[in-house]
Amino acid sequence: MKRCPQCHTTYTDASLSYCLEDGSGLMEVASRPIDPAATIIMEPRITAPAQQAPFRPTATPAQPFGSPAPSWPPVGAPHTLHAAPTRPGRGAAVTSLLLAISSFLLLGFCVVSGATGVDDRLIGGIFILSALMALTGAILGIVATSRSSKDQSPQNARAMSLVALALNGMYLLITVVFLILGAIATSD
Repeated sequence: MKRCPQCHTTYTDASLSYCLEDGSGLMEVASRPIDPAATIIMEPRITAPAQQAPFRPTATPAQPFGSPAPSWPPVGAPHTLHAAPTRPGRGAAVTSLLLAISSFLLLGFCVVSGATGVDDRLIGGIFILSALMALTGAILGIVATSRSSKDQSPQNARAMSLVALALNGMYLLITVVFLILGAIATSD
C-alpha cells in the first residue's frame, strides 16, 4: 500500500509511483488490516482561491448609442386571407345534377303511384313538374359546360356538367317517349 505525503490519499496499486491528485511521490506504508468501521480523518483541502482585489473598470466617456437591432424580423403588413378561387360553372353543374336526380326520383314516384291507383291528376302534375325540372337542369348543364370549358385547372366542373347534361337529356328523352305512349293510349 502506498500513501501520498501531501494529500494523504492511499493507493493499493503497487505499480503507482506518483499521486494521482497532486503528482507528488508516493511513500510505502505498512499494510494493516482494513477496518471498515474505522473513520478516516483527512486534512481539509483548500478549494477557494485566496481573495483578490475586486475588479474595477476604468471610467469611459459616455458614447451615444443607436437603437439596438431587433432580435426577430419586423412585422410587416397584416396577412390577409384569400378566398379559394371560384371555379366557373361549378354551381350551375351541381344544380343541374341535383335537378336531374330529383327528376328521376319524381319519375319513379309517378311510376309507383300510377301502379297503386293514385289520382291521375296528381301523377300528371308531378310528371310535368319533373319534366320542367329536367328541362331547367338541361339548360343549366349547357351553361355549366360552356363556363367550365374556359377553366383549364384540373379541378374544373366540366365532367360533372357533362354528366348532369346527359342525365337531364336522357330524362327529357324518356319524357318524350312517355308522352308519345300516353297519346297513343288515349287515342284508342
